[in-house]
Amino acid sequence: MKKKQAYMCVAGGGTGGHIMPALALADAVRETYSDINVEFIGTDYGLEATMLPERGEKVHLLKMRAVQGKSWLQKLIVYFVALPMAVLQVCWLWRKQRPIVVVGVGGYASVASVLAAIICRIPVVLYEQNAIPGMVNRRLARWCQVMMLGFKQAEQFLARVRCVDTGNIVAKNLSEPALKKHAEPCLLILGGSQGARFLNQEIPKVCALLAQEGHVFNVVHQCGRAEGMVEQVSQAYEQANVRAEVLGFCADMPGFYHRGDVLMARSGAMTVSEAAMQGLASVFIPYPYAADDHQFYNAQVMMEGGAALVMREEGLSTEILATQLKQLLFDKTKLRSMHQAARAVAPVDATAKQLDVLKPYLCKRKNSEG
Repeated sequence: MKKKQAYMCVAGGGTGGHIMPALALADAVRETYSDINVEFIGTDYGLEATMLPERGEKVHLLKMRAVQGKSWLQKLIVYFVALPMAVLQVCWLWRKQRPIVVVGVGGYASVASVLAAIICRIPVVLYEQNAIPGMVNRRLARWCQVMMLGFKQAEQFLARVRCVDTGNIVAKNLSEPALKKHAEPCLLILGGSQGARFLNQEIPKVCALLAQEGHVFNVVHQCGRAEGMVEQVSQAYEQANVRAEVLGFCADMPGFYHRGDVLMARSGAMTVSEAAMQGLASVFIPYPYAADDHQFYNAQVMMEGGAALVMREEGLSTEILATQLKQLLFDKTKLRSMHQAARAVAPVDATAKQLDVLKPYLCKRKNSEG
């Protein structure tokens, strides 16, 4: 009977901020350990339910739902019905072959998988991408062997947990800096897979003010896939007499970053990390309803390093935003300085550091067989 290939399980998801670093880590493990496979566990409502199968990944989907900010009824249903059933489902999945290590990347699928790993006595490694740990990782921390941190600032919230500051792992094709010389400056607007309503509504107005002042520039705006949004945002730029390319979704992120001089975006952990790796001067407007205000603290890392401006959405007027953007977008000296500052705070060797954390678990099988 042919022996099954050993595998690592990556659990979690929900958003691109969890999925993209999970995929980058999976690719790094496969490249380094050709005899070890990687499988995923996610939820049936998260982005992983469509994105991972499209990529050809093996993913097991659980019927888990969020509890943070939800009604007491939904919390009771999740805690006493959905979660126990999901844990049993994962244990049943592993009945014939257990993974050699479970890596939890955040999201509600991570909870069931980590609890199942504890029952099955499988080592657990957690990966926290944000500067303030999410609720899931805070609650699971006591059961993990080690937690990998995207930002070292997160360690202060994780007492009695072994932490390793690895930095956030980004896709290999995003490791080269994006600073290019452009005849006309280009502003990048990144709203993420879901888009950002504030950016979609306000930035065309900001650009209209700059155009009225006689400034010449281009815009590439990723606005999200909501029905009619591309047409709506495109029309706003046309009325503002601003040259803009509006995208619902961007599959070529290296190409996107390389077209720009300044990035304006929300400040999810991976957006901040990618901006640093790309060396992009950035203007971050944190999502005001993010749990524990973690987007602000993610952006603060870049701001303190001199690589970004950070502005709260509340009370932010079109005029203030236009003034701040004008002082940055058309100042080549400042752009070069912020480029260097971004590269200085970029995660260094994050892939190698995360592989070092996982090495004792990935090599344990080899050692035991030798």
